[in-house]
Amino acid sequence: MWLKIVLIVLAVIFGIPAILQVTHDIATAPMVAIADRMHPDPGWNAEGENITGGPFCIRYDVDCDSMWRSYRTEQKVAPADVQRISDEALNGAKVKGDCETSPLPSNVTGMYEACSVSAVVDGYDVEVRVLKLSEDSQDRIIQFSLSSVKNRR
Repeated sequence: MWLKIVLIVLAVIFGIPAILQVTHDIATAPMVAIADRMHPDPGWNAEGENITGGPFCIRYDVDCDSMWRSYRTEQKVAPADVQRISDEALNGAKVKGDCETSPLPSNVTGMYEACSVSAVVDGYDVEVRVLKLSEDSQDRIIQFSLSSVKNRR
């Protein structure tokens, strides 16, 4: 009798999280497949990733059916590097910006978007952005982001 109760309790404790994880993985698979087509340069170091979605997703700070991946590098990122990613995953959308020059006025400092490319791919708004901390900084942050077109406001 006790063994049966213990087995039921264990099935509930481990079964529910497994079911939630499997449904999350299945529901977000198309979005992750698009992100997986965006190949970072070998010199870009992965910094983080967040995948949100699935049938049990509750929108709080982040939209459901959205994700991002972030990379950091000290090497220069050329528009051709971003265009290569666009050609592979964003249907060849054209890069905006030169990946170096700040669009900010000369008396304003801070992080800025040095270049970007965006497109709609299989029902997702997809964007690649190269951020610089300042004109003098060698650090560059490269962000891949995806969000369902249903999240548009």
